[in-house]
Amino acid sequence: MEVTEVTKFLAETTPFDQLDADQLQALARQMSVYYFRAGEEVNTDSNRLMIVRTGVFSLYSDQQQLLTKLQSGDFYGYQQLLTDLSDQDTLLCDEDGLVYWLTAEGFQQIRYQFKNIELFFQRLFGRRLHQYKEQSTNRFTLKISDVAKARKVSISPDATVQQAAAQMTEQRVSSLLVEQNNKLVGIITDRDLRSRVVAEALPADSPVSDVMTSKPHTIDLHAYLFEAVQLMSQHNIHHLPVLRDEHLFGMITATDVIRAQQDHPVYLIGEIHRQHCEEGILQCASQILHLSQSLSNQQVPAHEASHVLTTVTDALTQSWIKLALKRLGPAPCVFTWLGFGSQARMEQGLNADQDNALLLEKEPEGEIAAYFEQLANIVCDGLNECGIVYCPGNIMASNPELRLSLKGWSKQFARWIQTPTQEALLKSSIFFDLRPIYGSKSLFNALQQDILARTKDKAVFLYHLSHNALKGTPPLGFFKTFTLERDGKQKKGLDLKKRGLILITDMARIYSLSKGISAINTRQRLIQLAQQKVMDAKDSQNLLDAFDVLAQLRWDKHQHDIAQGHEASNLLDPAVLSGLQRHQLKDVFEVINQAQSQMKYRFCREL
Repeated sequence: MEVTEVTKFLAETTPFDQLDADQLQALARQMSVYYFRAGEEVNTDSNRLMIVRTGVFSLYSDQQQLLTKLQSGDFYGYQQLLTDLSDQDTLLCDEDGLVYWLTAEGFQQIRYQFKNIELFFQRLFGRRLHQYKEQSTNRFTLKISDVAKARKVSISPDATVQQAAAQMTEQRVSSLLVEQNNKLVGIITDRDLRSRVVAEALPADSPVSDVMTSKPHTIDLHAYLFEAVQLMSQHNIHHLPVLRDEHLFGMITATDVIRAQQDHPVYLIGEIHRQHCEEGILQCASQILHLSQSLSNQQVPAHEASHVLTTVTDALTQSWIKLALKRLGPAPCVFTWLGFGSQARMEQGLNADQDNALLLEKEPEGEIAAYFEQLANIVCDGLNECGIVYCPGNIMASNPELRLSLKGWSKQFARWIQTPTQEALLKSSIFFDLRPIYGSKSLFNALQQDILARTKDKAVFLYHLSHNALKGTPPLGFFKTFTLERDGKQKKGLDLKKRGLILITDMARIYSLSKGISAINTRQRLIQLAQQKVMDAKDSQNLLDAFDVLAQLRWDKHQHDIAQGHEASNLLDPAVLSGLQRHQLKDVFEVINQAQSQMKYRFCREL
């Protein structure tokens, strides 16, 4: 291959035409050339960037629909290089042609070195996703159960690695679940056999237990598919054991995900986890608005859309934490980044601000305190740049009062529970909804169990918590007419969040804390309250339906506001609703009224 000839071609091809002569030559040396004849199929799983020099190539989707024609100066393969997820496309050569192959290392180096090249391929990728849209079914709400098969291929930890390899070959699988006494104890993959057995020259009779991955990450059968991508991307794994009711069901692989999902949640979440610089993270964050519009266009239910958006926030948070760890060096002790409020409940909307904190294994003193102050500032500042703005109440890890040890947090919650001042009661709506976003789950579990033990059947605390929550009421007058209020801009309407959603969220939280139920998501709390007979099944379902109606109205209102170029507002003018919708909304508020009366009777009687 003539480097000079390749260099000349690159100099005339966007986006490489912005490179100087030395950079072009260096890039050309990382390329190889290949000749295709008409009718020949191109390998689309090569993990390289293909640049067409001559000829014509037709690209077909997995449904065998023509997507585009590739000619001189066109590219293929950037999808996999940007996301680590390969396409199920077919690429056929129509007319004899030459292509250049750029190695994955060369592509990653050039995209991170030159922002304009990175943006070029991101935009190209966005256009490719748009091509899939017309033929795609609604893939935002796919669940693991839609993809995973009830096929459990397992092996004993006492079996040999040779037996494991033979079983993989016989069953035509790339991994085995390792079970002992009907319990999952590990997983072994073909990669483990290569890197831990062959590369280390271990004997063939070595036990599986010596090379397996112990305590692997798992996912529930009813989780969303994009949550599997979140786990795979975050932990750089390609196999996830699937559980059904805490029992082993089967396995889902990266290949299963690829075949099932080719829309934004998967690609965006995966891409966020692959960023190694501020610019890359911010570029991913800039796609959130487009993602929300896509969710709306696909008519994804509001509670599922919120779940997607919260998962993106989680991914952004984790990426900023990893970037901070890279800058600052290893953390001086085990820690957990906590998410509070709507992030903890997986109920974030487009106008969510930050609610976070740090849970530390050791006391925040000296060097430990200085380290986590820097980490918290990097992450909170980064999230703010991503559009997840600073909390106006300073409920953020950058606040030193919210960087505490397990002992410190336990004492803090104990004070709030034992002495429920007005300030403590106001904070309960945020702090008692918490979830681990990054770091040690065992540290988080210890804190959560301590909190639930302190709140269960604590009549005084529950009295004050309920009494405070009942200060908020649905916007219905004496004759069941709407009572409107004004916002800061003097617009009148119904506050769907403050006078609706929050009231249901508060009730679900109080009932759950009263019985030590660990669920955080409002819908999951209501479901578990009925299952555990803490709440009447009909009452639980009524509140669940009311929550969904309000969440959908709020989601649709936000999308309409943004489409009109306005800031998303929770204030809804009932005049824009149909007569049927207004009647339904009054029923929703009446359900909340009745539920509040029941809560008052249950928790606010004389102590």
